[in-house]
Amino acid sequence: MLLPDPRRYGHGTQTPLAALTTQGGPQLAAVVSQALAEGRDAEIAAAYLAVPDRVAYRNLWEAVAAAVDAIPGEAGVITRVFAMPWLLVCGTRAGATLPCVLSDVDALLKVLQESGALGANRNLGFANALTSLETVETMPPSALRSWSAGAGVRDLPPAPIALTPGDESLHLRFLLGAAVSPAHVAGVADTATNVAAWGMKASVAMSQQLAMPGVDVLAMPRPPMSVMRAAYAGRRAGLEAAFNLFMSNTLRRFRLKVGDPTVVMSAHESGEVRVTLSTPLDEGMTEGYRWPLHPLDDLDEIAATIEAFARECRVLDVIALPNVLPDRMPSGALLFPMGGAVSH
Repeated sequence: MLLPDPRRYGHGTQTPLAALTTQGGPQLAAVVSQALAEGRDAEIAAAYLAVPDRVAYRNLWEAVAAAVDAIPGEAGVITRVFAMPWLLVCGTRAGATLPCVLSDVDALLKVLQESGALGANRNLGFANALTSLETVETMPPSALRSWSAGAGVRDLPPAPIALTPGDESLHLRFLLGAAVSPAHVAGVADTATNVAAWGMKASVAMSQQLAMPGVDVLAMPRPPMSVMRAAYAGRRAGLEAAFNLFMSNTLRRFRLKVGDPTVVMSAHESGEVRVTLSTPLDEGMTEGYRWPLHPLDDLDEIAATIEAFARECRVLDVIALPNVLPDRMPSGALLFPMGGAVSH
């Protein structure tokens, strides 16, 4: 099922750097690398706003990520900074706040070492705080590049999680780390890709770190990556996991009361996809999920993911609307189109 793309590119003023993004290639890479070396983050930010489409945005993003992660040709020993996304499924019978501060990061480090996930990296350490997607995404790329050049990783603030009594919720957090090793040694982003080899023990170690009386926490790790790539991959994994949790819980409520709902996928002017579950048997029983789109996202792939999970849940009535819809109804409420109000 296909959805129309609600994203709008090219909002900013055209710049020389933005003009290079349509083709990509070595010239773009060289200009981006020089801009980062000189700390011209504002120029890169302006180019992101001016790119004409998703392909150009990806060309620029890939050039920036490659420049941030580049290893100097003459390097002997280097610092590789990485981030590990964590998906935290939390529930509590009473109100609570999860501080997201770790008391013993060495316990997690030991799990990774014993599983072989760290490869030949020995001089390695983690931060003691789980930080937010916003914090990671807004780090200037020149700062990330300077970290790898040996400037040292600055402390990032923890992002506490406020939990609502009786609700089960999913939250995305990042654990940053750094490894000092010879340039020829594979980094943690390469040696720890097989989460199946270490994920279960790491999950137990992290869940124990976050444990609080009256709070249930399931911590699920994703592979560590360089910071920019981890931010995007973690964001995508978090949205998909949250959607799956929403669908599972919402379908259970529908089936207990009225049976299977109609699922409507729609694109909205705010730049997001919405998934609405409704039934003509009870007009007041409508639930919706909002999936904000990143400029890098493959919209067709996301629509296919949503449809596939609905099919896995044995929901047969799935509709994709062909037009970009307004963000809100005339009343000001968010628009979640119900199945009975649209045609197949």
